[in-house]
Amino acid sequence: MDCPVCHNKNISPFATHCLECNADVVAFPLLDDLEHQCIDTLKDKVALEGDITALAQIRESDKKQYSKRMGRMYWCLLLFPLLFFWCAKKPIPRAVVENTDKINLLEKENQQLKADLQAAKDEITILSNRKDTPSQIDPDKDAIIHIVKKGESLSILAEKYLNDKNRWQELHKINPHIENPWVLRKGMEVKIHK
Repeated sequence: MDCPVCHNKNISPFATHCLECNADVVAFPLLDDLEHQCIDTLKDKVALEGDITALAQIRESDKKQYSKRMGRMYWCLLLFPLLFFWCAKKPIPRAVVENTDKINLLEKENQQLKADLQAAKDEITILSNRKDTPSQIDPDKDAIIHIVKKGESLSILAEKYLNDKNRWQELHKINPHIENPWVLRKGMEVKIHK
């Protein structure tokens, strides 16, 4: 161990004082440790002060943003009721009322069309569930109702029931629901008077 005062190198490790200058050898290392601790504490304090300064700047920035937001919210809260009352006093334009009426009318028509479509689907279901008989006698009139098979036309039916394929026009007059007399859909009903 060396003496920190006179730099004597012959000091025993167990000695408490230097033999030449009588300096306290044990106190100097403690003072060095204390000095290093103070320096470290000062460095930490300076670092903390820097952090505190940075935190203060961040806090100040947050305060500015908060005050801007609060200002915007204040103006919104102030102007919203005014805007609401201003809009509430204005009458509804005639075009809006007319469009609303048109929309309601179209919705009613849409519902009616849906009901008609459902009725048509039900009728198709009923017709598809019927047995495919070539003809049935109409109980109300003295007529035959023929259910069309694939490939039949009015001229074929006129030849079959009326014995003359040129009388297909009579069948067409009796059955106004037939749009195209040359092409009949399978399952379609055709009235035939003899």
